Parts: sequence; C-alpha cells; structure tokens
Amino acid sequence: MPTLTRLEARILAYLLDRLPISTRGRCWASPLADGAGEEVVAAAPLAAVPGTSAVFTLARASRRVVLTLTDADPVRVGTVLARAAREAPASEGVSVLSLDDEYLAAYGRAGVALLPPSCGRWFPGVPDAVRFEADVLVVSMATFLAPSELAEARADGTGALLAAFARGGRDLIRFGSRERA
Repeated sequence: MPTLTRLEARILAYLLDRLPISTRGRCWASPLADGAGEEVVAAAPLAAVPGTSAVFTLARASRRVVLTLTDADPVRVGTVLARAAREAPASEGVSVLSLDDEYLAAYGRAGVALLPPSCGRWFPGVPDAVRFEADVLVVSMATFLAPSELAEARADGTGALLAAFARGGRDLIRFGSRERA
C-alpha cells in the first residue's frame, strides 16, 4: 500500500463510511502515462453483491475523486479511472472521454462518462463534491460507454446519458456490453 497523504486518508475514510463495501479492500498507486506521476486507487468488494467491487481514486493527481461499481478486474478498472480523473477538466461536473484502451475495447467499451453521483441511484450517500478544510473535490461516478453511447453523447450532449441514469435505465455494474441494435 502506498503512503497516503492526509487528504487521501481522509477521502478513503470518508468513502469507506459511505459505501456499502467490505473492509477487505486495498489501495495501490497507479502510474499515469508519460511520467505524469501516479494516482492512488482503492477497491473493496461490495458487501451485498458477490463478484462486484467499488473502485475509486483518491485525488492525488487531480482535484477529482472518480468512483464506480464493477464486475471487472479492479486493478485494470482503477487504471482507467486514474486516467479519466487526470484527463477530465477539473471544473466540469460532467465529462465524456474517448479512451483508446485495449482492456476497454476487449469488453466493448470506447470511453467513459464522468457524471455527478446524484444523477444515479448507486451512490446515495456520496455527494457531487466534498470539502476537506480548504480542499474542495469534485466527485464523479464513472460509467464505461459502448461506442454507440460515446457517439451519441458526442453528437447530442450528455442529456441522454443523464436521463438514462435518472430513470434507472443504465446498468453501472456490468462492465462488458453488447451494442444496442
């Protein structure tokens, strides 16, 4: 486990208190591309859903905490979350990123949407932003997008994605997907 800064330890404790996860989790440092440092990522199994984990960044490389639920490999998903946290504009609450990544492509994914946790039902105890003394961090829920969803979000904006989450029409946990016909 990497040595956590005071802020990272506070973020970790905050999320452990608000997510329905097991205490059998772990933290690791995920190197960023081009020697841009590293992001600290944590993951723990969901207590009530076997085979599913919560994976989240601890804002070392950005001012954003990115979290998701997944049935995929937490380390590989953590690497993608770290990259998304680094590449997303810090001031935007909603971001859609195209990611050229072999792991994502193998599961039918082409990018990631970073959305406010309040737009879905998966993280009811997690706010869209959190303050730790002078530090204010954006909190984003990550969902991995199929090529058609990425194209739709690019062409029409993120309104359709937000609407799908609001009505519960989008599965956050299932990593792989089939294209819609």
